[in-house]
Amino acid sequence: MAEITLTAAFSTVPGVEAEALKQLIIDTIEQLAQETGSFQKAKLVFTESDERCGLTAELDGVKKEGVPLQLDLELLEDAKTNSGARAQLKEAIRLYFRKVQGR
Repeated sequence: MAEITLTAAFSTVPGVEAEALKQLIIDTIEQLAQETGSFQKAKLVFTESDERCGLTAELDGVKKEGVPLQLDLELLEDAKTNSGARAQLKEAIRLYFRKVQGR
């Protein structure tokens, strides 16, 4: 199992919802780690400000993508209960991780 560290900052999302979103992101990344086996350690930073979200990642000490992944807060909210939205989120993160690793 991959070691995942997530630092998150929220400005407009209430505490309980923020925790649920953090867990959603961690769960999604754990699934990617198991499915792809392409990394063992992920350091992540997630920020939300005025409903704009960004995710940056360092995978196994590699960070070749300096531009954060822009995520839609509505997609994140939907992904908590909708499998289609969760699949979209997972695919967006998967593609971003490939950039981070320089693939």
